[in-house]
Amino acid sequence: MPIVAVALVFFAAARVPNDVTIRKELVDAVKVNDLHRFDDTIERAEAYIDTMPVGAKRNAFRRVILTAHDISRVWHFAESDPHGIYYDDERLPFYYEHLAADYPGYAKFIAEYRQIDRTGLPQYPTRETRSFLEKRLENTGRKSP
Repeated sequence: MPIVAVALVFFAAARVPNDVTIRKELVDAVKVNDLHRFDDTIERAEAYIDTMPVGAKRNAFRRVILTAHDISRVWHFAESDPHGIYYDDERLPFYYEHLAADYPGYAKFIAEYRQIDRTGLPQYPTRETRSFLEKRLENTGRKSP
């Protein structure tokens, strides 16, 4: 009987969310292309971060959440817009500027894939943008103390 009790305590402890398991759940949802699960995990991440003490670990997890929100934004756009293969400043205002400012290397990375429409408006591919952000998400949590 004590072995069962120990196993139950261990199982319960393993299910307690923490920043590492939540980041892994975000990455796993991306890998299986499950937007609903991804959004649910973002909500859990936002609830969990409020329980974390102020400091470097919380700041690193905040970056995970911000990156997840950026992925969610472009993912939702790609799913809902009839021309969701590319985004532009009219359909996602200031999104490119935000990504270029917050993610070093994004502007250089996406320049290779950018298209200019007949009106001169730059079009940025959602798939490549999402891929760039997903790599950041996978690597963000690894640097937390």
